[in-house]
Amino acid sequence: MNVLLTGAFGNVGMSALGELLKQGHRVRCFDLRTKANEKAARRFKGQIEVVWGDLRRPEDVAAAVRDQDVVVHLAFIIPKLSATGIESEARPDWARKVNVGGTRNLLRAMKALSRPPMDVPIRIIFASSLHVYGRTQDLQPPRTAADPVQPIEHYAHHKIACERMIKASGLEWTILRFGAVLPLAIKLDRGMFDVPLDNRMEFVHTRDVGLAIANAVSSQDVWGKTLLIGGGPRCQYTYREIVERILDGIGVGALPEEAFGSTPFCTDWLDTTESQRLLQYQQRDLGDYVQDMAGLLGYRRHLARIFRPLVRPWLLKRSPYYEEREIPHFVRNDRLDRVGAEWRGKVAVITGASSGIGAETARRLAQEGLKVVLVARRQERLESLAAHIREAGGEALVITADITDENERLRVVEEVRAAYETVDVLVNSAGFGWYGFGTEMPWTLAWQMLQVNVSAVVRLTLLLLQDMKTRHSGHIVNIGSIVGSLPSQGVALYGATKSFVDAFTTALYRELRGTGVHISVVRAGAVDTEFYDLASGQPGGKRIPAERLAIRPEAVADRIWSLLNKPARVAHVPRLLWLVPWVELCFGWLIDRVGPLLLRRQSRPA
Repeated sequence: MNVLLTGAFGNVGMSALGELLKQGHRVRCFDLRTKANEKAARRFKGQIEVVWGDLRRPEDVAAAVRDQDVVVHLAFIIPKLSATGIESEARPDWARKVNVGGTRNLLRAMKALSRPPMDVPIRIIFASSLHVYGRTQDLQPPRTAADPVQPIEHYAHHKIACERMIKASGLEWTILRFGAVLPLAIKLDRGMFDVPLDNRMEFVHTRDVGLAIANAVSSQDVWGKTLLIGGGPRCQYTYREIVERILDGIGVGALPEEAFGSTPFCTDWLDTTESQRLLQYQQRDLGDYVQDMAGLLGYRRHLARIFRPLVRPWLLKRSPYYEEREIPHFVRNDRLDRVGAEWRGKVAVITGASSGIGAETARRLAQEGLKVVLVARRQERLESLAAHIREAGGEALVITADITDENERLRVVEEVRAAYETVDVLVNSAGFGWYGFGTEMPWTLAWQMLQVNVSAVVRLTLLLLQDMKTRHSGHIVNIGSIVGSLPSQGVALYGATKSFVDAFTTALYRELRGTGVHISVVRAGAVDTEFYDLASGQPGGKRIPAERLAIRPEAVADRIWSLLNKPARVAHVPRLLWLVPWVELCFGWLIDRVGPLLLRRQSRPA
């Protein structure tokens, strides 16, 4: 057969080209004229016909389609490692012109071909992707061709638009939705760090995909079908298994979990029963791929093992998740702007927003383009903060409420939903402390602390969490304290409430893995706010000694913003406080003896 292969010199294109030639087809290759593509074409000199062109130009496409029996349409601008050097998510409008507009040009050229009535009409095989299903880690696998599509990326939206055009074209068609087709190339893809290690992923060898395409060209049974192309049950892994085997195979070794993202990725296991029955293509597995990559590296694989202590830090620097960034809130650069772009226009509810951490967080999130909902009891302060945010070009909604009252909590949620329908971020910042002997703390004050520090956190979290889970999107940040990890004299109940917040957040974090929803706790040290004045002003309260070590609330707000862009279960502010739990473990016996002395000294009258 005469076969037109678009995107012939890409990852899958080269595999398909090799298999088509093995099966005796006459192949015309259509691709952009670049040095890399010209070099690839020279490998097949005398075996193929090459037509250089651009899918966006109808005349190029018409010339390529002429006299062909089957079109295999692979050319597409993809999210990562695009041969054009431009990624679909960075330039979606431009990518759409190539992806959707180019496919439209191809279909028009095919339909315009004049053929005698007895001839077989020209057919099209379209390469789609399992990305069209969106994030499915919360669903029972495997995915099937009949599953509903829920695209979330521009790339996946483009694929769906093309699938619909093809089905409505009147041409004979088959659609192949590919699983994870890793390239046989020595080229670092930063996107490798975007996939959570517990993400389900079905690997399929690029050469098996090429075989599936070639077999589809000759098949009489695939037309009018959408088929899933994956490696089969033996190639169904978690991403952890895939990346560890590959990195071990090339001599680098597994990288720490912190180097990888936590937002569910658009991959899953597939039901390939029908595609394997029709196309008989599943011949290789991940072990074959690792061997192929080791062969490509050659002697460099041994160098990687020798210089592993240098190679690993170099790799980790390429991870946007592993980087430690201490950047003041007023500093901006293009990369950080891109990272935060997904939050612009989203809705953030912040409790305790009238002062301290809550107020600074509201300012920071509004500065980053979020619509902020300010919740607290002191209306004048909220209105003043809202006016400041609006003057700076932000959007703020004030809800005056006492969140110790259940009816008030429900009203907050109702008013937010009436104004914005959904909540994307919840920052539970409201809270207060008290310092002194636990036996001397008035019960009315203790009850109030439990309502603000515990009950309100739990209630608001659970009220908003279900909707976030339904949308597979959202982030809850609970403001804890380092005393939750270091039980301390004088703050018995306050420390216990923060220990509760720690445990509550951690448990929900583990329940929410794979849902697209994140929850974090900020273990802050002493923060320079009116917290200390309010604590000492309560009945029986005393001055908290840690006030002298306080950091500014802007540092906590910066860390919260960092968490939204790089989700983690726990964040310490300042970062050095991650050592505190070890202090309790190693020196708890000493604190048992010295702590009471410090409290008694603080309790002496002046």
